[in-house]
Amino acid sequence: MSFRSALDLLLAVLPRPRKALPPDDSSRLWNWLEANGEIVFPLLGLAIAALLFFGIRHGMRSSTDQLREKEERKEAIVRMMRAKLLLSAETVAAGLQIDKFLAASLLDELVREGKLVEQRLTGGIASYRLKGL
Repeated sequence: MSFRSALDLLLAVLPRPRKALPPDDSSRLWNWLEANGEIVFPLLGLAIAALLFFGIRHGMRSSTDQLREKEERKEAIVRMMRAKLLLSAETVAAGLQIDKFLAASLLDELVREGKLVEQRLTGGIASYRLKGL
């Protein structure tokens, strides 16, 4: 049973109003949609598909920008290492004007990539130096 035939059956069972009501704005809108449904609904579907496409594209672009910014910060950390030889997360955070937890995560990534070596000092503070120095 199709949706249309089920709807016709439901409308046949329901009681109909005895007095016809004057058409208001909402009934005119629904009548227009019924009359032009072959054009309106595909256009509505295309609009939704376009919104999805542009939303996904914007999300991909913003993640690419975040990745680029992260790589630039890592390069700045390596340049700071070459100038000072030994750095901690606090000094990197102060130099790059970022949060010290973000600085610590970037330093840990550089250690995992093999560019830096971590050294623990007596106070438990981690310091980092370039690998090979």
